[in-house]
Amino acid sequence: MKKLFTLFVLICPLLALAQQTRQISGQVLDRADGAPLVGATVFIAPEETQAKDYNPQGTIAYEQGRFAFKLPVSVKKVVVSYLGYEAQTLDISGKSNFTIYLSATESKMDAVVVTGYQRIEKRKLTSSISNVKMSDIARDGVASVDEMLSGSIAGLTSTPTTGAPGAASKIKIRSTVTLNGNTDPLWVLDGMPLEGNDIPSDWSSKDNIDNLYNMSIAGLNPADIEDITVLKDAAATAIYGARAANGVIIITTRKGSRNQATRVNVSASLFVTDRPNLEKLNLMNASQKVDLELGLAANGTLDFMKNMGGVARILDKAGERSTLVNGGNFSSLSPETQSAINALRKDGTDWGKEIYRVALNQQYSISLSGGGNKASYYFSGGYYNEQGTTEGTGFERLNLTMKTDYDLLKNLRFGASVFVGQNKNSSYITDTDSFTSPSRYTRTVNPYLSAYNPDGSYLYDPDMTYNLGNEETILDFNYLEERARTDYTLKTRSIKTIFDLDYKPVKGLRLYTQFGLQVDDSWTEKMAQENTYFVRKYNFYSRQDGKSFLPKGGIIQNWNGDLSQYNWKAQAEYSGTFAKKHELDLMAGLEMRGVTSTTVHTKGFGYDHKTMSSKPLDFPDDSNYANDSRFKQYLKSFYENRYLSYFFTGS
Repeated sequence: MKKLFTLFVLICPLLALAQQTRQISGQVLDRADGAPLVGATVFIAPEETQAKDYNPQGTIAYEQGRFAFKLPVSVKKVVVSYLGYEAQTLDISGKSNFTIYLSATESKMDAVVVTGYQRIEKRKLTSSISNVKMSDIARDGVASVDEMLSGSIAGLTSTPTTGAPGAASKIKIRSTVTLNGNTDPLWVLDGMPLEGNDIPSDWSSKDNIDNLYNMSIAGLNPADIEDITVLKDAAATAIYGARAANGVIIITTRKGSRNQATRVNVSASLFVTDRPNLEKLNLMNASQKVDLELGLAANGTLDFMKNMGGVARILDKAGERSTLVNGGNFSSLSPETQSAINALRKDGTDWGKEIYRVALNQQYSISLSGGGNKASYYFSGGYYNEQGTTEGTGFERLNLTMKTDYDLLKNLRFGASVFVGQNKNSSYITDTDSFTSPSRYTRTVNPYLSAYNPDGSYLYDPDMTYNLGNEETILDFNYLEERARTDYTLKTRSIKTIFDLDYKPVKGLRLYTQFGLQVDDSWTEKMAQENTYFVRKYNFYSRQDGKSFLPKGGIIQNWNGDLSQYNWKAQAEYSGTFAKKHELDLMAGLEMRGVTSTTVHTKGFGYDHKTMSSKPLDFPDDSNYANDSRFKQYLKSFYENRYLSYFFTGS
């Protein structure tokens, strides 16, 4: 009986969500001759941010250029594109079948592609490379460039690791290339490969989410980016070695222009995100849920978790479950029991309004750029503040960028860049169990449940349980109590500096050297006061002879990590033409880099958030709790590596 009930509760939200999609279909043709464009892509327009997490984001036109695409009903625009043709943004409001004509583009592709080591004319490329201008994919209200890449480049997928503001995204280029290893691409900033962008392969586990800080590239202000190049196949990434097995994403930042007066750009944006409307999920109200529970209780053959639910508790307390089973209808119950059950038909707390809110998103940036005959400069600052629609969550970012280059001699140029960023994520503990997630709890909580007792104290949800073997143990849980008495803060600070010298002694020959330094620091703190489900669960784990050995109080955890790397490369390039028809391109160089990373994890028990002090642990004799990872109070990891490589290419 209870199995059917559980399946029904889980399937209801999925059915409701499924009802919120529609299908469009049509045909994509060449405007010039009407020929079908097989392989054309139809995808959700980037400005449709409310559907950024919908999967799939698009489809492909197959035989005769025909396509069919199921997408959320909230989407009003899609983009239709085909290589060599001008993309078209299509308004799909009020219509489901379309015939789209695309015009061949007359604009020529950019002459040069930046690969991080050299600039190559596109006509000489034989590998798979994609390039996009930041102005084409920029979206206001999006925190970082890894989110903006979603749906912008063929073969690249970007999946948020969590729904929290500012969460890092898991990026894959050309799908999964390994089952157990790392699948993250290599990020390169103005020629310097970045460290600290790898997301654990098991990033969905609780421990990794706790300590998952923003990727180093996420600390970069998208307004400072000029364009993005993605190297996809082995031919394109070979020069980077094994670390580029999952692809390479190259970021080229903005810089000042020579012989240009000072230019000042200021931008400010404010966005309002409405509270999620849970009514669209078509969940049961209190009266409907009571009727469902009465039907389940009247079926005497259902035994799975039969004590769950308000109706079951009332029947068992009155000793009238058998009366309902044998009588088969509600009128067979006593008037007192009927009255108690009917009292549940009144809706309790509106959990959608308690958990979610109308959120504000602020974004500001200012930049100054210009230059003279021998020098150029670029300076920018940015501030980003995003409130999560989930109450109590948010993300802040501060950025500072400085770039300059100067001609030391007629053929010798010096350049310097500094990127400084600071991020802060704020939240509370939502990953203790699956039902403590806000999106799940609002869909599974009984609609007649109230958040508070009549005296104003927290009313604990008796239907959220923790099972140990065949014994069912109920731990007190109230969602609003967890939000008020737990805290989660993540801070990251990053500085990246790049210095380079560019010397051209004779025509066609270029000598180039670059030194880059990256320093990232992160601090994570996760705190729960004594009267929380998080601490109650720890006390449950630590029971010895029916009593917890943990000291009275809360729990605090800290992760402190630092990462530093240096990268130096020197290379020589030659490009020349002989007999007016023979072209020769050569490049040779060496690269040296070193990476050091340290992480320290501490955990304190019996924590008092007022005095900010914790107490020592006293493990019971003849127990193995001291080896349990849940109770280890200090862990440290250290990683260090050095690399030296040589490279040569010629054509």
